Amino acid sequence: MKFIAGLLGGLILAVLGAVLVTVTFATSPETGGSWSAIALFVFWVIGMIIALRAESASKAWRRLLLSSAVLAFLMPISAVIYTGSFMATNIDASSDSAGAEAVGVAIGGTLISGIMGFVGFFLGVVFLIIGLLTGRDKQKVVYVESNPNSE
Repeated sequence: MKFIAGLLGGLILAVLGAVLVTVTFATSPETGGSWSAIALFVFWVIGMIIALRAESASKAWRRLLLSSAVLAFLMPISAVIYTGSFMATNIDASSDSAGAEAVGVAIGGTLISGIMGFVGFFLGVVFLIIGLLTGRDKQKVVYVESNPNSE
């Protein structure tokens, strides 16, 4: 069962990690595509290792979902890095329209960061809630009876 958790939960982790790497390195398409393909398999292997080292399948799911929540919360940061990288590499500072280009990139980057933040926030919340409710240890309840002769 831990192996199945590693396959499916690791796939979720791998897709989120590959999206982060793809968006971060999107300004250089010649190297960004290969990095994202490598990142998919690296994150999948990491997910399998996390699952197989857990004590049980439910603990494996818990760890994988919490790791996926962390990656989902990092989505807007990757969009901000992409915007800065695009601004640094693709705007010609010597042209007459450099200011307009910079404003356009800033507006587009803000929209991308906002969309990634919206999607990342809700994905992160879903993964976080499910991860915190899955694989919990049973609560031990201790009953303390008062002594009737104490009065």
